[in-house]
Amino acid sequence: MSSSRQLAAIMFTDIVGYTALMGKDSNKALELIRISKEIQKPLVEKHNGKWLKEMGDGAMAQFSTALDAVNCSIEIQKTARGELDAKLRIGIHLGDVTVEEDDVYGDGVNVAARLESIADPGGIYVSDAIEKAIKGQSDVQAKYLGEVKLKNVAYGVRTYALQGVGLPVPDVKGEMELSGRF
Repeated sequence: MSSSRQLAAIMFTDIVGYTALMGKDSNKALELIRISKEIQKPLVEKHNGKWLKEMGDGAMAQFSTALDAVNCSIEIQKTARGELDAKLRIGIHLGDVTVEEDDVYGDGVNVAARLESIADPGGIYVSDAIEKAIKGQSDVQAKYLGEVKLKNVAYGVRTYALQGVGLPVPDVKGEMELSGRF
């Protein structure tokens, strides 16, 4: 089994409220997953990404550039607002990953997953590595939320919320409030 290390932009997506919906209406929940995948998978490919895997209502994709990952996430949120009867959360991080067979592991994956888990419904949270990589290459604005202590991540992650049409604007007064929110 061969493995290789590389720098990658990892994007995690998740359907907000899916677990509760599954308990109430499993048919509707499964339909949401199907529609979500129909929206996301072609957009990941359009933006030069690689669809890695699905985990329940979540999905993971890999991009070779931060800008591709960000542009894809914005298009996913825009499309989902019109076609999905639920909101998505998205987290993106740029970091080292280990690629083994058709799977990806490492800190880059873990941070992206944790950013997704704290993102506002309908929102996109990115690490400082992503924000720095797209600065000057994109007209996408990002609001600094503070250094966040993410579950099972040994260091604080400077976190940003992408801003734009239809994306929620987090109301954060400071680091203490942000860390208390999660």
